[in-house]
Amino acid sequence: MIDTQRLPEPRPFVRATALAPVLRHFHDRQAEFTGLLTGHGVDPGRVRDLYEEIPLASYFEVFEAAARLARDPVLGARLGLEISPADLGPTGLLLMQSSTIRRGLGRFQETLAALQTATDMTLSDDGVRLSLSYQIASRAVVPGAQDAEFSLSCVCRLIRLGFDRRWRPEEVHFSHPSSRRPDLLERLFAAPVRFGQGANRIVFGPEGLDTPHRTEDAGLIAVIERHVADLIRAREPELSLAERVRTIVDRDLGSRPVTLSGVAAALGLAPRSLQRHLAAEDTSLREIVRAERRRIGEQQLARPDVRLKSVAASLGYADETVLWRAWKDWTGAPPSRGRG
Repeated sequence: MIDTQRLPEPRPFVRATALAPVLRHFHDRQAEFTGLLTGHGVDPGRVRDLYEEIPLASYFEVFEAAARLARDPVLGARLGLEISPADLGPTGLLLMQSSTIRRGLGRFQETLAALQTATDMTLSDDGVRLSLSYQIASRAVVPGAQDAEFSLSCVCRLIRLGFDRRWRPEEVHFSHPSSRRPDLLERLFAAPVRFGQGANRIVFGPEGLDTPHRTEDAGLIAVIERHVADLIRAREPELSLAERVRTIVDRDLGSRPVTLSGVAAALGLAPRSLQRHLAAEDTSLREIVRAERRRIGEQQLARPDVRLKSVAASLGYADETVLWRAWKDWTGAPPSRGRG
């Protein structure tokens, strides 16, 4: 049973180990990077303890500033392909100990909260394709493109290190607008990259997901999982039910139907119970879907190169006509008025 009473949300954080690749990158420019950390409210001394909690908002700001300092628009994706499993703490180590890619991804998404809070990572299988989505679940922080590209790049790196050096995703999706160098991103991911999507997502091909690559050390995995559980239990940040529903809606829009029963099942609630709890927070699933479609649509339509057909598909609409009617209902104007 989910307790929907709103409690003060602990400050979202990421452990300092996530900054290790950035620190290594600026090894020869330590004075500049120290100034960058200080300028964004991060004590340089704290990042030496890899388990130290860094405010998530500050981490995003530092990563974006680091990309500007390096003059590299794809710094996050580049650094993700250089990590070691230990850079992601026990979460990364669990993936590497797993026998198959599918099992490793499942453990990774289940234990991410030990590394970073206020974050949703979900493994979805619609019977046609598998996808791993990554989203910031709290509206209290503004996610950054560098972090999103770094996070998905890290997953690709771990799969190549632990399972198949030639592996490549089927597609990579990002919720942010197009990078200044999408060609570099496609080269780094070795896959087509799409922007302005409902969630940051890796789409997997069906081959090799369940191929055994090692015999698991059950004892070692149990020790790591116990450590992860202790880390998560120590904080357990709690989002409101409406915020968790928004995260699920963002994740599923354009990739699967968003239904009351489906969202309720993802939260472990009965559909009527979900309706009651959302009503207690003065909202409903319909209102959340409407708001998220409009928010994502506005972001996409601000780009003049995006086709209405692509926007409609990413919002879960059958065609441009349905999008046109919905947009006219929301704004009183056709979608063309929202173009950049």
